[in-house]
Amino acid sequence: MYTLLTSYMWTTFTSREDRHAMTARTTPQSPGTPTWLDLWVEDVPATAAFFRDLLGYGIPDGSPEFGGYTVVHRDDRYVFGIGPAMPGSAHDVATLYLATDDLRATLARAESLGARRVAGPTEIPEHGHMAVVTDPGGVTVAFWQATGVVGYAAVDEPGFPCWQDCLTGDVERSAAFYRDLFGFTTEPMGDGVLLARLGDDGHFTIGACIETDDPHWVSYLLVEDLDAMTERAQSLGASVTMGPMDLPFGRFVHLTTPGGAPFGLFQGADAMPAQA
Repeated sequence: MYTLLTSYMWTTFTSREDRHAMTARTTPQSPGTPTWLDLWVEDVPATAAFFRDLLGYGIPDGSPEFGGYTVVHRDDRYVFGIGPAMPGSAHDVATLYLATDDLRATLARAESLGARRVAGPTEIPEHGHMAVVTDPGGVTVAFWQATGVVGYAAVDEPGFPCWQDCLTGDVERSAAFYRDLFGFTTEPMGDGVLLARLGDDGHFTIGACIETDDPHWVSYLLVEDLDAMTERAQSLGASVTMGPMDLPFGRFVHLTTPGGAPFGLFQGADAMPAQA
C-alpha cells in the first residue's frame, strides 16, 4: 500500500513541477530535515474538505486507483498528502518524512539503533527512495532520499509546514535515536520535554520531544491568526488536544481533524499583536 500510494504521490508531483519550477524547492534537503507529510485517513474526501475549508487549499479529487490519494496545494504549490488509512489502522495517522542522502545506510543505522522496519526500502523511479520505521519510542517516521522530487514546495510560509513535534512513549529513547541517526542536539525544556536542533545554525528542526501514551508526529502549519484559525477549525469539527500555548518565539495549538488525524497550527511571534 505504501509503495502504490507513494508512486501516485510522486506522479502527481511531476505533473505540477513543470508548471511551478520557479517556486518549488528543488534542492535535496540536509539529512534529518523534515521534507514531506502524509495523513492516512479513513475518509479522504472529508479530510480534504476540512483542510480546504480551513485554510483555502486547492485539493483535487484523488485517483480511485490509489484509494483517493490526493496532494494538497496552496498557490498551486504542493503542501502535504492525504491518503487512505492502512488496513487495520485504529485511527487516522500522520507520517512525517525526514530527508536522507543514503536511504539504505540510514535504514540500516536506524535498525541498529532499535528502530523497527515497517515498509521499504522502495524506489519511486525518477523521484526517490523511501522507507518507514517505528523509532524506539514507538513513533512512526519515514525517510526520503530524493532523486527528482524533494518534498513540500516551501516552509515557513502561511499554510506550509513550519515546525514538528515528536510525541513519544519514551522521550529519552526517541531523542537518543535522532541524535545518533542524524546528529540532532537536544536541550531540556522542563517537565521532561526536550528541544531538538539540527545543524550549526541551531534551527529547531524537530522542535520538541514530548512524552505521550499515543506516539505520533505533529506537523504545524503556519498561520497569521492562531486564535481565529483554532476557532474555525473547531467549528469545522476539529478537536484541540493541547493549547493554545505561548512560546518566546510564537504561539501553537495541537489539534485533530474530525477523523482524528493529528496536526498543529503555529503563529510566529512577528505575527502576534503587541502586548499593552
